[in-house]
Amino acid sequence: MHLILLSHLGRSVRTSRVFPLVAAAIASVAAWLSQSLVLFTGTGDGRMALLPLSLTAAALALSVGAAAWWAVRRGASAVPLALLALLAVPWLPGRLPSIALLWTGPMVWLVWLAVALCMVAGKDHLRFQVTRPRLTAGFLAFVVGAFAFWQVSPSVPGGDEPHYLVITQSLLQDRDIRIENNHRQRDYRAYFAGELNPDFRVRGRNGAIYSIHAPGVSALVAPAFALAGYRGVVVFLLVLSALGSALTWHLAWLVSRREDAAWFSWAAVTLSATWIFHSFTVYPDGPGAVLALTGAWALLRAEREATLTDESIVPWLFHGAALAMLPWMHTRFAAIAGLTGALVLLRLPRVPNAAGKALAFLSLPAVSALAWIGYFITIYGTPNPAAPFGGEANALAFIPDGLAGLLFDQRFGLLPYAPVLLCAGAGLGLMVVRPRLRHYGLDILAVVVPYLLVVTSVAIWWGGSSAPARFFMPVLPWLAMPAAVAWTAFPSRAARTLAGAALAFTVFASAALVLVDDGALAFNSRVGYARWLEWLNGSLDLGRGLPVWWRDDEGPLFRGIGIWTASAVAGYFAVRSLERRRGLQNRGAFAATAAFMAAVCAMVAISVSWMVSGVDGRAAVPAQLDALRRLSNARRLLALDLKRVDRIAPAGVASVLHIAPPLSTVNGGAGRNDRPLFVVPAVPAGEYHLRVSRRAAGGWLMIGIGRDQFALRTEPLDASGPPISVTFPVAVRALIVRGDEEARQNVQGLTIEPVRILRPNERLSKDVARRAVRYGAATAFFMDDRSFPEPEAFWVGGARDAVVVLQPDRPRATLTLLVRNGAVENSVLISAGSWRDAASLGPGEERHIDVPLDQARGATLLRFTTSAGFRPSAVEPNSRDDRFLGVLVKVIN
Repeated sequence: MHLILLSHLGRSVRTSRVFPLVAAAIASVAAWLSQSLVLFTGTGDGRMALLPLSLTAAALALSVGAAAWWAVRRGASAVPLALLALLAVPWLPGRLPSIALLWTGPMVWLVWLAVALCMVAGKDHLRFQVTRPRLTAGFLAFVVGAFAFWQVSPSVPGGDEPHYLVITQSLLQDRDIRIENNHRQRDYRAYFAGELNPDFRVRGRNGAIYSIHAPGVSALVAPAFALAGYRGVVVFLLVLSALGSALTWHLAWLVSRREDAAWFSWAAVTLSATWIFHSFTVYPDGPGAVLALTGAWALLRAEREATLTDESIVPWLFHGAALAMLPWMHTRFAAIAGLTGALVLLRLPRVPNAAGKALAFLSLPAVSALAWIGYFITIYGTPNPAAPFGGEANALAFIPDGLAGLLFDQRFGLLPYAPVLLCAGAGLGLMVVRPRLRHYGLDILAVVVPYLLVVTSVAIWWGGSSAPARFFMPVLPWLAMPAAVAWTAFPSRAARTLAGAALAFTVFASAALVLVDDGALAFNSRVGYARWLEWLNGSLDLGRGLPVWWRDDEGPLFRGIGIWTASAVAGYFAVRSLERRRGLQNRGAFAATAAFMAAVCAMVAISVSWMVSGVDGRAAVPAQLDALRRLSNARRLLALDLKRVDRIAPAGVASVLHIAPPLSTVNGGAGRNDRPLFVVPAVPAGEYHLRVSRRAAGGWLMIGIGRDQFALRTEPLDASGPPISVTFPVAVRALIVRGDEEARQNVQGLTIEPVRILRPNERLSKDVARRAVRYGAATAFFMDDRSFPEPEAFWVGGARDAVVVLQPDRPRATLTLLVRNGAVENSVLISAGSWRDAASLGPGEERHIDVPLDQARGATLLRFTTSAGFRPSAVEPNSRDDRFLGVLVKVIN
């Protein structure tokens, strides 16, 4: 209602010179608040806010205000600025429900995106004409995919990607697909840093190891790998994906005959996270999607040629060749190939030269099918395509959970990341009820539905360690056609506005997965909630607010689907009821109203989900840690107690927080039984008290900072006693608490109480310690990966610089290091501030060095520089140690 009143106010004062200034002031204040951090303190209903007091923050706020002033002066609607009221809700004093903090953290970007789009919508529609739209669509898809790969390259190849590349190497080097020797030789080291064991279930009939993964995509990318290695494969896949994107646009246009509809459906598919990530990852699903889409093209070609006199068989030969390749990509793609081929054959009798075209279309698939069956007989001694999987679980009982999960699960589902594809569902319904489009809609359903039933009948329907909805990807571009039909047929402003909002959220979700943390947010695990939800808002338990599937409990999935569906339907009809209101005839006002209703519906759905799950919705640990990091990095901050509306001194912020991390779901190095009790990531430098709640006394706790065997503290789990105190002179990548078997049974929870956080001028380094090892009465924090810690000492890498922070247990003036050279002559330089010590050492030569310590800081940063190195595997015949080592350093107490 307040949006409607604001629209009347906007018309009455639009000509006033003051109005743009007011709009600018509102935008500036909102921009400043958007840079703040609002969080629960962990004690009762306490809330706190940290606001930046910096020139950068002020400049950003003023820039946003200036942009709002300019837009309003140029005639843009100011009504969407009312959406910024959502950002003020968390600042209200007193006790607030948990959901009031939804629009904090990165969630504020959604509000600003809505404001910007609604202000643009208030102007006349921008019309543009693309001369060569198919080429443009393909080029844009390539650019998006290439940028995404560049951004997430530290996280790929991962999952099963290296296994497909190993098959490629076997094809190129050995002219076979027996991969055991390639793994033994570690050929994968060219693109994968870890250890990679062969992925197989059963051996071949000759006793050799053949990968469980089909060789099709490996053979397809082999020429690119031979030319340019892994990077060449990525470029090839991006080009192939771009061609598929261009074809997606073309088929959407053929069905709708409208360019705006084709662009909408192209964006819905190509800008989804599922498409983007599978445009460059080495899985069969991306290439399989392009090959499968040629089948849809063949169906449309048959429809068109029925009215022409074209007798050429060449296009049908290529269509058949594309379908013939599908089973070689993955066994599950055989369903797409067979169903599409059958539909095409049903269409061909109506075209000229039907017999010749049918023969051309079937020739290569027939040969391919015989070779495909022969492949399994030759290798496994059976024509069964499921032979490589060794009886992997497959049952009709999996389908309900699998189908619902593939569509709606917050980690692996298609729609949570691309809700705009709901339009394709609406479009399919419209196609089926309209006589002119009915056969198109039935064809799509005849291929997509059986394929989805096949892939969701397997236990691992989510596709393993991959981006969302990998198994949906092969039929994803088929949805562009019904999405285009839906866009042309939406009967109201409400439908189009909400479709545009869904597309905007889809782009936002894809951008977040690509841009944040090197793409790691896209790769989820079955044992936790969607990773990006914690990034979106660290103060709230969004994981319990969205549908989620668990292997032993499908209730949260179906309850969540029901709650969100009811909320979405109610929101749609609410927006429909408002579209004819006189005060909402302005496009910007109506768009802002629709965005506000969408925000309200999301808040209601999340709140109801929390209520049904029996939780209060608070999960403040990530936000609390973010507050500590801001306190550690920012020189000036304004801290406020929002419940009492009182200022907090920066020195007292840490002591207000009580961090209670949940029990960890991350596997340890030795599997499930080695799982840490608690993992608290990215802990800033400072002093902390750890209090452990327990069922009973007994057992031992080990506290460290890395997922390794090194513990900085080993403490008994007593019935009572003082808290465990830990001090980090530098930020550490994680605080990890482990326990022995007895402690694992007794520990119930952990509370971390920050005592003091080191400010920027107090820290030894702005970098983060990767590992830490205790050596006698001192602790070494390793600030990079150029050192190799061992239990008694550490190696500094050869011919490189390495930074180590030494922290003695008690203040002392010096610390003695024993430096032992490796197997080659070497020069070593050790520096700490202005102090330096250099030595030239022969093979195996040792030297004691007294290092001065910074007693005021309690720790000292040392830089080691070596001029040469050796590999143990090169000097010791039985060694497999390929590390390039320089000197061994031992701390002498």
